[in-house]
Amino acid sequence: MNAHVNDDEFETLIIRAIERLPQQFQEVINQIPVVISDQGRERHAYGLYQGDGIARDNFPDRIIIFKDTLVRDFGHDRDLLAAQVERTVRHELGHHLGYDEGGVRDLGL
Repeated sequence: MNAHVNDDEFETLIIRAIERLPQQFQEVINQIPVVISDQGRERHAYGLYQGDGIARDNFPDRIIIFKDTLVRDFGHDRDLLAAQVERTVRHELGHHLGYDEGGVRDLGL
């Protein structure tokens, strides 16, 4: 059974995930919005990057972290949830930095 995770607790997990990034990546991610959404079930995803990457500036960038699917799959264990939130933040940041899905997987994300 999943534990209830309120919005503030979930936001704290995201903040901690960002704080655990190396400084140069914190500077990058702090330039783009990170949004919490409950539309992960619809997208069958834990996160989503929207934009055209750090090298271009034709479209606004943002990272979406899907609370509903993350809590559904990992909410039974706070440590697992925190680890998966961190992995998701890093994964979507990898897309912002220009890695495709295969490249992000090669990074271990």
